[in-house]
Amino acid sequence: MTGSLQIKGDRYYAVLNFVNQNGERKQKWISLNLPTKGNKRRADVMLNELLVSYQGIDYADRMNTLLSLHIAAWIDNNASQIAKTTYDQYINMLGKHIAPYFDSKKTTLSKLTSGDLEDYYAYKINDGLSPNTMIKHHAIIRSALQWALKHRYINVNVADFVDKPNRIRYHGAPPYSVEEIAQLLNLTQNEPISVAIFLASFYGLRRSEILGLRWSSVDFERKFIQISTTVVKEQAGNHVHIAIRDNTTKSESSMRVLPLCQYTQQYLLNLQSAQCMNRKVHGSCYDSQFSDFVCVNQMGKLLQPDHVSQRFKQLLSYHNLRPIRFHDLRHSCATIMLYLGYPLKDIQTWLGHSNYNFTADTYVHSSPTAHLSMADSYSNKLNELVAL
Repeated sequence: MTGSLQIKGDRYYAVLNFVNQNGERKQKWISLNLPTKGNKRRADVMLNELLVSYQGIDYADRMNTLLSLHIAAWIDNNASQIAKTTYDQYINMLGKHIAPYFDSKKTTLSKLTSGDLEDYYAYKINDGLSPNTMIKHHAIIRSALQWALKHRYINVNVADFVDKPNRIRYHGAPPYSVEEIAQLLNLTQNEPISVAIFLASFYGLRRSEILGLRWSSVDFERKFIQISTTVVKEQAGNHVHIAIRDNTTKSESSMRVLPLCQYTQQYLLNLQSAQCMNRKVHGSCYDSQFSDFVCVNQMGKLLQPDHVSQRFKQLLSYHNLRPIRFHDLRHSCATIMLYLGYPLKDIQTWLGHSNYNFTADTYVHSSPTAHLSMADSYSNKLNELVAL
């Protein structure tokens, strides 16, 4: 890139010569807001500063693209690699939050600073969004800027210098113990969502994985189940509908195979027999389009995600059980596995996490009596060695 000073009227302009993304030679005129009289030296300094700031930039015209339009282009360019639900979340974040804020300030790629991003995060948190949500916004913005850096539209990713919000760990109710899980299963065994409760408690499956489990993915001969399909809520315009996503899980490591032990095999065989009976009893009224799905009601209808969570909450209240979220059954499974003596690495793969630390930090909780047991064990050992 080269540049020169030009005069228009009584003002200095920096003229930058570059090649745009189509390979065409272009000029970019930038007003220095300096009168010509007595400012030649200052104009030369400002021209050099501009040339340094644009050094290494292939397509300088891209720097004047609105930040929101650049993020939209990044999302569109990567749409084929983004899960549909994630894509919808990105579009929602951009349309409801990122674009309105930065467009009102006419923020472009070249004008964006790390301070601008920190101001945005603080503004949104003050407006009611959680720090964890803002970390997701930061991830989108940083990835879009990294894409710009890769294609040399910018020469620095300012998001790398941001003090992003600290993640807040969920501090809800403690997970259920194995005794509480047993009580829950006994009290809800005749409920339409009982199978969802069982699969979440025993295998620690996500709600989307539970509802997506197919009979064709259950191999009774070789004794395993394959987690490869999810059922999720999906937004299309202003409407939300339920989508079945074959061969699509939250992450690559979530697509996993889990064993059928004698207990779980018998449970699923009993369920399969009950569904066959329902199909015979209800005849043509039975919804056969979901016959391959494990989680259906008595009429063969696929269980809906929101219904599972809402009904679970109602059941806990009705049976006077300690309130937890449906997702906390997954936490309970992880914690029970840990206290049964299984290594964290095995629990990580059981749950389908890609990150070992995430399993430890998020899904494994101390039991209420753990510290007392630790104190008793330690003191008993000391008592053998040290006289009081």
